[in-house]
Amino acid sequence: MGNWHSIKTAPRDGTPVILWIEDDAAPPSSPVTMGTWTYDAASGATYWRVFSAKLGTAAYFDEHVRGWMPLPHASSAA
Repeated sequence: MGNWHSIKTAPRDGTPVILWIEDDAAPPSSPVTMGTWTYDAASGATYWRVFSAKLGTAAYFDEHVRGWMPLPHASSAA
């Protein structure tokens, strides 16, 4: 999986991360899927809330995510 981490180790505190969703249209070589772990108080469900310019917001569960990476940090060097 290269630099990708197991979804089992992903932060579950609302921290935004890059997700590799199980989708042939979103290969891991150019990940563009960003999401956060979300708790829905009304239903009690927990899931990955994923943001997409094309689709808006979608929900995925661990079994649909092949891996994750932290967001890159901005460099302080100019």
